[in-house]
Amino acid sequence: MKRFVWAAFVALAAVGAAGAQTFEQYVQLRKKLNVKEAVGASAMKNLIGTKTLELKGVVTGHVKTGTGIVMILDTPSGGVEVEAAELPDWLNGNSVSVRMLVTAGRSDELASPQVKMLGVAAETQVANWEKAQPKAVARTSTRSTRTKSAVASRKGGRPAPLSGSFVPRSDWQVNANDAVPIYAQFIRRQNSRLSLDEATRIAAGVVEFSVAQGVDARLIMAMVMVESGFDPNAKSHAGAMGLGQLMPGTAKGMGVGNPYDSIENLNATVRIVRGHLENYHRKTGDAWDALVLMLAAYNAGSGAVRRHGGVPPYKETQNYVRKVTDLYRRLCGA
Repeated sequence: MKRFVWAAFVALAAVGAAGAQTFEQYVQLRKKLNVKEAVGASAMKNLIGTKTLELKGVVTGHVKTGTGIVMILDTPSGGVEVEAAELPDWLNGNSVSVRMLVTAGRSDELASPQVKMLGVAAETQVANWEKAQPKAVARTSTRSTRTKSAVASRKGGRPAPLSGSFVPRSDWQVNANDAVPIYAQFIRRQNSRLSLDEATRIAAGVVEFSVAQGVDARLIMAMVMVESGFDPNAKSHAGAMGLGQLMPGTAKGMGVGNPYDSIENLNATVRIVRGHLENYHRKTGDAWDALVLMLAAYNAGSGAVRRHGGVPPYKETQNYVRKVTDLYRRLCGA
C-alpha cells in the first residue's frame, strides 16, 4: 500500500492542486496518463495493486476529513469514495456530473480500494472536447470486405476472425460515451417495455464492463439479446436469471447478490465471457474457434465442451451458437 500512496503523491505534485486546475490542464494530464475511456466503479471490483483511471459519474456529496475531503461519486455501476486535498468551488453543490482522473489502489481482495483524485472536470466539457477530437480511422471497410470474402469461401460459411487478437473486435467508430445512447435506442427497440432510464442503464453497463474487460461490446449485446431479449426479469424453466441468464450457482460463484439487477448481472456476464475467451484462445490459438467454444461453454457449460471435444451435439447449444454469431456478424456490419 505504501507504493500506492507514493504514486498518488508524485502524480498530485506534478499537476498541482486539483482545485486550481483548469480544463486545459485536465486534458493535458489525461493525455499524459494515456487515459482513453471513462469507466465506473466496476473497474475496481477485481483490482489488486494500483491503477490510473478516469471515472465518470455524479458527485452527490462530500465530507471534510482531517487531511482534506472525501467525495461521494455515483457511477452507473456503484458509488465510489474519492479522497482529495480540496474541493473545487464549482463542485460545492449536489448532483454535479464530472469526470475524475484518479489513482485507485488495493493491497488484497479483502481490502477496500483507496481512490485519490488527480484531476476533475465537468462532464459536459470533457464530452464536448471528445466529440471535437479527430476520430481514429477505423479499418471497417477493409476488414468487412475481408470478412465477407471469408464467409463465402470457408466451409459451412464459417467467417474468419474479426481481429488478430483473442477478442474479435474492430476499432471503435464512436467513443464509449457516445455509444451509450445508440445502444440504449437499440435495446428499447428490442424490449419496448423498458423505460429510457433502464435501457440507458443497461447500455452503460454493457459498454463500461466491455471496455474494462477488453471484450467487444457488440458481442455482449448479441448474447444478451439472444439470452433474455434485454429483459432484466427473465427467468428460464431451468432457473437461469436476468439479462445474461445466470444459473444460481454461477451467480453465487461470481459474487452476484441480485441476478435481476442489470448492473450486477452484466458485470458477471462480461467477466465470464472474458474468462472463456482467454481460456479457449490459449488452447486453440484461433480467435473464431475461441469465440465459438466460449458461446458453447456459456450455454452448455465448459464441462460439456471438454467432454465432447468442442461444441456439444445439443440442438439448443448449436442453435444458440448460430443465433449469437449471426447476430454478432450483423452488428459488426459483416
